[in-house]
Amino acid sequence: MSRAVKITDLEKQLLLRIDTRDLIEVDKVKRYVALVKQTRKLQTEINKNGVLTKTVNGSQEFMKANPAIKDLNSLTKTLISLEKSIKFEMINPPDLDKDKKDNDEPEVSDLY
Repeated sequence: MSRAVKITDLEKQLLLRIDTRDLIEVDKVKRYVALVKQTRKLQTEINKNGVLTKTVNGSQEFMKANPAIKDLNSLTKTLISLEKSIKFEMINPPDLDKDKKDNDEPEVSDLY
């Protein structure tokens, strides 16, 4: 089961992948992290209130798309653009824990 990535862990990993002496790149990472926080807040609101909201206009009541969805889509596009502009350096990713089970590939014991 997938858990949300901690913001602090995300920021640490991003900072490890850039030249931290380049203040422009550090600023991009900080902005990226701030946008991720905003995205998560919007997603929480959408989850809580639903993708449709009831609108009352005088005697009329109707359902319309939650306006937070438009904001979420806009933030997502901004995140993608910002991510593409960050100058990531090549790193050697850490070896994955061999004992940790991957949900995509069940073991024989999982089938019985």
